[in-house]
Amino acid sequence: MPKEIIAAIDVGTTKICALIGAVTYDSLGKLSLRMLGSGVTPSRGIRRGVVMDVPEVTAAIGEVIEKAERDAGVRITSAYVGIAGSHIATTNSRGISPIDSYHGVTGADMQRALEAAQAVPLPESREVIHVIARRWKVDDQDGIQQPLGLSGHRLEVDAHIVTGTTMAINNLAQCVLAHGIDIDELVLEPLASGEAVLTPEEKQMGVIMADIGGGTTDLALFRGNGLWHTQVLDLGGNHLTNDVAMGLRAAFEVAEELKLRYGHLLPLKVAEDEQVWANVFGDRPERTFSRRFICQILEARAEEICEVILQRTQESGYGHLVPAGVVLTGGASQLPGATDMSRRIFGMPVRVGAPGEHVPIQGLSRELQSPAYATSVGLLLWGLHEDARAIHRPMSSNSREDNPWVDRVRGWLRALLPG
Repeated sequence: MPKEIIAAIDVGTTKICALIGAVTYDSLGKLSLRMLGSGVTPSRGIRRGVVMDVPEVTAAIGEVIEKAERDAGVRITSAYVGIAGSHIATTNSRGISPIDSYHGVTGADMQRALEAAQAVPLPESREVIHVIARRWKVDDQDGIQQPLGLSGHRLEVDAHIVTGTTMAINNLAQCVLAHGIDIDELVLEPLASGEAVLTPEEKQMGVIMADIGGGTTDLALFRGNGLWHTQVLDLGGNHLTNDVAMGLRAAFEVAEELKLRYGHLLPLKVAEDEQVWANVFGDRPERTFSRRFICQILEARAEEICEVILQRTQESGYGHLVPAGVVLTGGASQLPGATDMSRRIFGMPVRVGAPGEHVPIQGLSRELQSPAYATSVGLLLWGLHEDARAIHRPMSSNSREDNPWVDRVRGWLRALLPG
């Protein structure tokens, strides 16, 4: 059973967010969450989803935890923490286990198969984050989503393995553990976002989810309710802002405001003679620019991001398995024209996904229903649904105390921090 209180910490390139929810049950005993509190602060010390300045990130995480706890009126002792960045790598593997019980496949049989799938050679600099069952096979019966209780002699799993560099994992863990917050689980951010914005029908039929954050774009391809492919791209909303800053010779902050206030990914929808004021470098600090020109800059980079998404999807070998099309989420997906522009490039159905009415969370504020908070909300849902997933953590048991990298980082911190 899940805990009574679930907390989530989303450490992103542009913002750091902490959410706290209480587990509730409806009249039919179905699980849901009630929002208790939230905290948000601009990111510091993060580049492209990776911790670059431990003291800065540690301080920022402390701020959002304090805000969320004050808002919720409760203290938290652990949290689900999102992880992403270009250091993430994935591979697929198979694992086999005999079925020992006369009563059919047991949880122990599934665990053994997943542990066998995890036995892939890895460099010493990498750690396993997730081993996720894509589909199961019992004897000759293939394509099984949930094998529990099925009779047979041999259980086989097709698993998706997510790894990250030890340095990046330890740095992120260190920033959280420094506040006395244990890590329930490190969760790959596109998995969390999928929990918040995808429908069961999309996951079943086959869908690509592209979470376009500030520093990276996280891709996840789902089919048959399983995760088939993930990838993190070094492209995000900050690249659009940088292009505007370069084109106008303006500061990044000025370009970001222009992007949010005047941006459109279909420049022809903008009046040709519309002008906007902007503070720029040089001896004429305030100048007017064509709004359409700014939108053309944004369109060019957004098209590039979509083309890379399409290319990587095709290279995965699963691009033909997504009849539900593409779901865009993340802050950059909110730019006007994103759906029409991306539909033209992908040549398939496209929608912008946000945590909405379908999410089993009561009291979700309008702000948190934005695509920009898909990962944060998804981390809460990941914790809520943890017991229902056929997913294996890279450890010998489900206790986080047995997680070797947490033990290493916690021990390192105890040696440095005053007692």
